[in-house]
Amino acid sequence: MIGARTMMKKQIAALVLGVSVVGGVGAGVLANALTSKTPASASSGDKETTQATKPTPTATATPTPASPSDLVITPGAVGEVRVGMSKQAALATGMFTADQPPAVDGCPVLPLTWNKPYAELLDVQTLGNGEIASIGVRGKLIRTEGGLGIGSTYAEVRAAVEDKEPVKAGYEQSGLFEYDPQTGGWIGYLFDPPVGELDDSDPVTFVEVTKGVQPGLMRDGC
Repeated sequence: MIGARTMMKKQIAALVLGVSVVGGVGAGVLANALTSKTPASASSGDKETTQATKPTPTATATPTPASPSDLVITPGAVGEVRVGMSKQAALATGMFTADQPPAVDGCPVLPLTWNKPYAELLDVQTLGNGEIASIGVRGKLIRTEGGLGIGSTYAEVRAAVEDKEPVKAGYEQSGLFEYDPQTGGWIGYLFDPPVGELDDSDPVTFVEVTKGVQPGLMRDGC
């Protein structure tokens, strides 16, 4: 009887040991399966990384022309528009339109005209090839770095320029001039009274910038 019981205990012990071994291997395989990266999950991760690091295309900015209030009068130039600038270079600023019909019958086609809102404050004269020869300023908004422009008084301009003697300009009017020997650029300031009749309070009525030649401070019908 004792021998039979001992044999039964050994069989039960062996059975428990077998189940434990099988259970341990199964648990280990399951744990490994849960903690290991499967090919599918690795592929998904790589795809997400690729999408995250892909550069975003950037749009090319289009230059915006300066507003009239940002334009500064300097000898031979108004803002970035310079006397001597070619027609193509002027059009590239975005401030001009090419080959417009004249406002007056009988005048030639205009190689360059200012776009709005510049056209209300400025004019332009060109050579036959469209190169800018002269820029006229008619609006108070556009001024020199020192604040001179339309409406400045004769006394203010005379105090700021080197050559303080007015000369005949325009149509029997008077002018004072700034000249830059480094660039050959000019600024001319027109006053309506003739030389000899100027008063300190007389205002500037027209400004012209040129290069190489002194401004005549005149505009004809065309």
